[in-house]
Amino acid sequence: MIDQIANINLSFLKELIKDGNRSTKQMASLNNYLIENGCTWKGAAMPTLLKPIFITIEQSNIIQYYVNNISIILKKIIDLYIKDNELKSFFNFSKIENEMFLVDPDYSMPLVVSRLDAFMNDKDLKFVEFNCDSPAGAAYADILEKGFKNIIDNSSSLSKWNYIYDDRQLQLLNSLIKSYNEFRTKHKHFPEKPNIAIVDWADVITSSEFEILKSYFKLKGYNTIITSPQNFEIKNNRLIADDMEIHLIYKRVIVRELIEKLDEVETFIHAIKEKFACTCNSFRTNIAGNKKVLAALNDKRFQSILTKEELKVIHKTIPWTSILYDKKVTLQGYTINLKEFVCDNKDKLVIKPAASYGGKDVYLGRETDQLTWENLINSNIDSQNWVVQEYISIPEEFFPVIKDNNLFIELKKVNINPFAFSGNYSGTISRISDSSIINVSQGGGIVPSISFS
Repeated sequence: MIDQIANINLSFLKELIKDGNRSTKQMASLNNYLIENGCTWKGAAMPTLLKPIFITIEQSNIIQYYVNNISIILKKIIDLYIKDNELKSFFNFSKIENEMFLVDPDYSMPLVVSRLDAFMNDKDLKFVEFNCDSPAGAAYADILEKGFKNIIDNSSSLSKWNYIYDDRQLQLLNSLIKSYNEFRTKHKHFPEKPNIAIVDWADVITSSEFEILKSYFKLKGYNTIITSPQNFEIKNNRLIADDMEIHLIYKRVIVRELIEKLDEVETFIHAIKEKFACTCNSFRTNIAGNKKVLAALNDKRFQSILTKEELKVIHKTIPWTSILYDKKVTLQGYTINLKEFVCDNKDKLVIKPAASYGGKDVYLGRETDQLTWENLINSNIDSQNWVVQEYISIPEEFFPVIKDNNLFIELKKVNINPFAFSGNYSGTISRISDSSIINVSQGGGIVPSISFS
C-alpha cells in the first residue's frame, strides 16, 4: 500500500518538476479558484499546496471502519455520562456545563457533525483528539477537492487512476435534516422544511466557510442565515433571528465560549433548552470533544459498556492518555507515579489542555526543554484540566512549494481529519505544516484527501 502511494506521489512530483512554469500557473489558478469560491483564510486563499493526499481504497475502508466504531463508542460515553456520577467526577465539568448537558436534543445520535483528528501511517490509524463541539472544514474540503480535480484531470501521470470525490456538504446537510426530522416526531408543530441558522460569533476566522454552507443550503431549498448567538429573540412563542423564524440551529459556536459570554446569550441558551429549535450539535457533544474522553476510553472503570470489538478498536486506535495529576496509575500492567513518569519520559509524551482547540498550548516533550516541561507539569497538575498522551509518530510527505515563482520540493508533516456525520464516515481532509503542531490556526494549511484505485 505504501509503495502504491509512493509511486503515485513520485510520478506526480516528477511531472511538476519537469515543467515548473506550468506548476506556478496551476498554483496561481488554484488560488484564484479558492478565492472565487469563498475558500479563504484571513481574506486570502486558503493555505494549500499543489498536491493532495492520496488514499487507497483499502485505507479509506480502514478509516471508515474505525470512524464508524469510534462514533458509536463516543455516543455510549455521552449516554453513560448523563447517568453515571463516577464518570461525571472523572471529567469534572462545571455546574453550568452539567446543566447544559442535561438538555436532551430530542434526537438519538448526539454527534451530528464531528471530526476525528488522527495520524495515519499505512494501515495504522491513531486518533489524538476529537473535534465534536464545533468542527470546521467540510465545506472547505469540498471546494479544495473541486479545485484539485482540474489539476488531476490534466495530469498525464495521474490519468491511469480512478478517483473518488466526496460531497461532504450534502452529507452534512442530510445529517442535519435527519436529526431535525427525528426532533419533529416529538415536536409536531415544526414545519417539514426548516429555516436554518448557522450560528457563531460575528468575527470568527472560519466565517468564510459559513458563506459556502449558506449558499449550498439555499441551493438545496433551505432558507438559511448566518447570525450570532446575541441576535436571537422569542416572539409569540417563536424563535426569531435577523427577522426570520428559525427551526434548525447549526451551532458552530463552542460551548465554552457561550459560557464565557453567558449574560449576552441567555435567550439563545434558553431557546435551546426549551426546544424552540432543533440544535445541532447539542451541548452534550462537548463531553466527547474534551480530551479527557481519550483517558476515559483507556480507563477500565468505563469500559463495561463496550463490546469486545469496540475494545479492540480502542486498543488499535486510541493512544494511551491520562489526566495529568499526581497519582498512581496503571500503565502496561505496571503501577507508576504519574507525575514522576511524565517528568522522566518527556520524549515519549505530549501534554495539552483538555478543553483547548486550534492546537493551542500543545507541548511535545521531544521539542520542549526539560525545565519548561517540568514547569508546565507543576503549574497544571493540581487543576486536573490537562492531559498527558503517548507521543505518536507524525507522518511526513514531500510536497511542491511555490516560492518567488520557483518550484521547490519540501518535506511536510501531515495529519488526517475524517468527518463523521450522524456517526457515519463522511470523507476526510488533511492538514500540513512545517511544525509538529499541525493546525491552520498555527500557520499550517489544508489539502484534500482523495481516494484512488
